[in-house]
Amino acid sequence: MSIDKMSVPGDFEVIRYDLPAFAGDYTCMDYGDPLAPRTVQVREQYRLDDVVAGHPDEFAAQCALKRWVRSRWDHGWSLNADKVQDALDILQEADRGEQFNCGFYARVFIECARALGWVARPVGIGIRDIAFPRGHNMGNIGHSVSEIWSNQHRKWVLLDADMNMHYLRDSVPLSALELHDAWMADEADAVTVVAEEPAFVMPGERAVELANTTVSYMDAFTTERIAHNCRRFTRHNVLDYYARVGIGKWTWLDRRCLPSFVVHFAPGHTGILTDNRADMNWTVNMVRLGARADWSDGAKLIVTLEHCMPWFDRYEVCTDSGQWRSVGDTFDWPMREGVNTMEVRAVNVCGAAGIPARLEVAYAPPKW
Repeated sequence: MSIDKMSVPGDFEVIRYDLPAFAGDYTCMDYGDPLAPRTVQVREQYRLDDVVAGHPDEFAAQCALKRWVRSRWDHGWSLNADKVQDALDILQEADRGEQFNCGFYARVFIECARALGWVARPVGIGIRDIAFPRGHNMGNIGHSVSEIWSNQHRKWVLLDADMNMHYLRDSVPLSALELHDAWMADEADAVTVVAEEPAFVMPGERAVELANTTVSYMDAFTTERIAHNCRRFTRHNVLDYYARVGIGKWTWLDRRCLPSFVVHFAPGHTGILTDNRADMNWTVNMVRLGARADWSDGAKLIVTLEHCMPWFDRYEVCTDSGQWRSVGDTFDWPMREGVNTMEVRAVNVCGAAGIPARLEVAYAPPKW
């Protein structure tokens, strides 16, 4: 049987690619609205763009935000803790001298990151002996921290604004689940703790009095006892608090640290248990693509896109090292003979661009 060579009027070949891998379901969490009036007010009133300006890369700027949040108040407690509704309330109370504990640091960091167009999320961590703590663990069984999505490292990284710390392994910042793995595998010595200034300040007498008033299990605590407990967070390689990790609705299930249904002598709940890493390490700020050949109006690939970007605004494409331009979720990519390059990315409503996907395609027209 003869073949009509002109039925395929040219040839495409992918020669290089960098297509970030999607994981999990990014829609499983409500990230809030970066354009909400009070969020915009935080960005403007506290000059957050200046806070993160002038740093060599994205992660350095994110660490600068962490340091700034730590600088706004010292760890403590407040009678107004039940009254504050958001980061703007907390920062304004802190301006008046109020102090708050770890959960408030995490909340302010997350909402300030949101104001800048960065995606961040709360993380709950806890020691193994969370149900019936003893001795130096009494009253200090857990901690609230935050993770921020790093386009630079293509992963979630943990930033603790209360302790003003983050963690590295082989110079790469770690996530909460990676810290959990290091602790459970007895590899804490491989982790570097990066403690920055301003350092954590031990709560004083006023903070202790407020804690005794506001926290039921702290009604007999003293300045010395609280300082002793807080030192557990500030010592080198304090990874035992990553025995338990909860993110959003998910709680990490690990045979090395089984779930507990009691928390600090009281009935508790586990959240949804999972040992599927994609459930807790879902990806954001990425695009993926499909393409099909077409010769109806010159040689081209018809490209289709989808994204996993919170606050998505638009797609942008850059071909053959040209300028970025907006495109829809389906567009034509005209081919020329030789190597054709394309990068596509998502951009959110704050103008923050996500991780580009790159494709290089060689095209050869028929020579017959």
